[in-house]
Amino acid sequence: MYQFLTWDIFLAWVPFIISSMISYVCNMKLTKMSIALVGVMCAGWLFFLPNSAYLFTEILHAFRYFDSQGEPKFWFNIDFWYSLTLTFVVAILGLVLSICSIHQIHGLLKKRLRQFSSMVVVGVILLLSSLGVYIGRFNRWNSWDVLKQPGLILKDIMTDLSAGNSILVEFVAMVFVIQVFGYITLRILMGKSNNI
Repeated sequence: MYQFLTWDIFLAWVPFIISSMISYVCNMKLTKMSIALVGVMCAGWLFFLPNSAYLFTEILHAFRYFDSQGEPKFWFNIDFWYSLTLTFVVAILGLVLSICSIHQIHGLLKKRLRQFSSMVVVGVILLLSSLGVYIGRFNRWNSWDVLKQPGLILKDIMTDLSAGNSILVEFVAMVFVIQVFGYITLRILMGKSNNI
């Protein structure tokens, strides 16, 4: 019943692979061709980045097969704990891939921008990623739909914003805070490991 996670996990690895390729190309001697290639890869990376943090929302599948009001309580069912363990590991993997990928890009930004400017860019990237998670989870759009049907995606966002019962702002803020917390934790841990 969790076969769909295979595709989601594959998509979560895509931005990390792209950011690794960007980092590799940028550490070589840059030419006009390689700069154009980096530009294309950066756009692709930004489109696919929400797929990593999206895995965090897969935790909901641990609960979808269990009746919260039933007897006996669902948490006495070992199948629930198998489901929760699987989806929790997948959620952590997604967050780790997201923050490691952003860390790679941030490293490149710091070489070209001032520290404050690079932090602002990272903040905007995290916000866009969080919005992308919402679009994927609730509006069911894919990364490539940004190119195919941007008008419909924008229309869905505006509809959700104007709805009285919309959770768009709160959900995006929550995913943003989770990603920021994860990113700050990574930076602290990396700083401590560099001092050892």
